[in-house]
Parts: sequence; C-alpha cells; structure tokens
Amino acid sequence: MSRWLLIAVTLGIGCAGRQTPDGSQEIVVSPIPVPQPVYPREELSNDLQELWKRVEEAVAVRPPEPPDGASEKAIQTWAEGSFRQWLLQRQAATDRALAATAALRTHPLFERGIGTALFGYMYEDMAGSIRGAPVPESIAKDEELLEIYTNALTEHITPFAELSARAYYACLALFLKLEDPQWGEWAYYCDERGAEVVDTFELEPPEPVDPSATVTQLLDPR
Repeated sequence: MSRWLLIAVTLGIGCAGRQTPDGSQEIVVSPIPVPQPVYPREELSNDLQELWKRVEEAVAVRPPEPPDGASEKAIQTWAEGSFRQWLLQRQAATDRALAATAALRTHPLFERGIGTALFGYMYEDMAGSIRGAPVPESIAKDEELLEIYTNALTEHITPFAELSARAYYACLALFLKLEDPQWGEWAYYCDERGAEVVDTFELEPPEPVDPSATVTQLLDPR
C-alpha cells in the first residue's frame, strides 16, 4: 500500500463528518473553545467578526465517512473521491479565513491577538484530528508498515502543527505588548496552547515575533 493510501486511511477513520442525503458535506458550525472576549463578540469590529466566522466554517469542514470496503481499490476510490474533495473544501475554507486577516492590519492589538488565537486553534484542530485517528489494525500488526505509517503521518501533520504554534506564540506576543490585565486570560490561553502544541508534536518553539507585524505576516512571515 502506498504512503498516500496510508495517510488516506488515517484521515478517514475516527473523524467522520456529517453527510446530507444527496451525499454532499454538511457544514455544522460549533463554537471554538477560546476565552470569552472582554467585549461581546457582536461589539467587535466587523472585520474580526468576519474572520471569526470564516475560521469557524473552516473548522466545521470535517473529513468524510471512511471507505465502504477495506480493499486497496475501495480505499483508492475513496481517496481520489470524497477524501480529495474534503481536502479541497478544507483548504478553500482555510484560504478564505487567511484572506480575511488582511483587513485587521490597522486594528487594535487585542483584535489582532484574537485573530491569531483563532488561527492557532484552527491549525491545531487540523493536526489533532489527523493525529488522533486510531491506527488501522492491518497496519498496527505489521512493524514495517507501522513505521512507514508513523513517518508519513508525522510528515503530513507537522506543517499544520507548526502553523498552530506560530499563531499561538504571535497571539501571546500581541497580548503581552498590550499590557492590559483585562486580556490576561487570552495571553495565558495562547501561552498554554502554544506550549502544548510544541510538546505534543515535538516541535522547536517558534522564533520570537514582532508584534508590530500584520496578522498575515505573523502567521506566514515568508
């Protein structure tokens, strides 16, 4: 079985999405578990509210149901069909969220901090959903396959985990620069979540960030 199929199996097991009767993906938006803002969400800027909504929509795009059969043909058909469609939908939703960060470049530090926290969670959710899937029994019993599987899985999720850690550390830098005790819970949240991501995914802590950078630059400094 190819490395692609191993990854496809991993992503398809244990994290099923909801399907509508016609087979299309149903978007079910759930609250993102970040701290409550000091100001009610509806009183935040329209730009931040739009970004928050887009992040929620991206997180709501869940992987499809696993393939109907266990044969390589069934998995390949699934990987090239519903699974590939899910990847495209999730990437498109993530890109929509990232595009909304440009509008925050002149907003207050606390709004930019919230934006980076939301991105930290979005990428952490992606990495965690993949990592948390159970190992298929046929792979777990084969030492060679298990090593290939583990290496391929790590390679696949590491970029998402790195983006998550970068966003959380950027969030922390913004709230530390703000020096407002009202937002201390957000600084603590981002510090705790960033450290957890670094530890869980065995990453090097991100380099210090410049709080004067835009949200887009903080998330993608290239």
